[in-house]
Amino acid sequence: MTSSAAMPVVLLPGMDGTGELLKDLAGRLAQHRPVQLLAYPLDRPLSYPELASYVAERTPNQSFVILGESFSGPIAIDIAAADSRVAGLILASSFARHPLPAQLAALAGLVDLRWLPKRLIERALMGATATPELSACLHQVLAGLPQRILRGRAREVLRVDRRERLRGLSCPVMCLHGRFDHLVSSRQVGEIVAAQPRCQVHLLDASHMLLATHPEAAAKVIDDFCQAVEARADL
Repeated sequence: MTSSAAMPVVLLPGMDGTGELLKDLAGRLAQHRPVQLLAYPLDRPLSYPELASYVAERTPNQSFVILGESFSGPIAIDIAAADSRVAGLILASSFARHPLPAQLAALAGLVDLRWLPKRLIERALMGATATPELSACLHQVLAGLPQRILRGRAREVLRVDRRERLRGLSCPVMCLHGRFDHLVSSRQVGEIVAAQPRCQVHLLDASHMLLATHPEAAAKVIDDFCQAVEARADL
């Protein structure tokens, strides 16, 4: 049962921005604490600063932990840097700076997932852990996303750098990363730790979409982190 005294956790979704793929995780976390799973507007492309403002207007009016999955990691960093109510930051399968050259941002305008075989997308995002149900949900979500939204988000990713803001954080930080993640590599984890040497790193035997493919294991790691943040706040 959720304790009314437990610190809330805010979940920010990955590139799809819908939150649909995180509902299982949210349900498991909700057994222990209040959970706020946000979704982003689909009517227009928004930049990282605009999305950070959108999130900031919807955060709890109390201390909370914020989790940014993949694309949303930089947004979570922005919120943690600007809001003193953020008691902890979790970067799941995410990054502070994208490793590709900024010149590649122009190529993001050519991105169209409809050109890629479904099996290739599943393998890249979920590895060998994809279930028929999760695969169907993934493709349903992707089919409902306007291409201009995906392209806009891809452009944002290819030029983001939040390492300086990450360095200035005083709250606890954790990286939750999959050992078999081929989209966000251990190099990005290393950059996060270099900016935040006190950052905890927790690895799961999972691919990029570990929050969706391993919701039970991920929920336990996240709740353990939240409990440690609560204990720190009580000191």
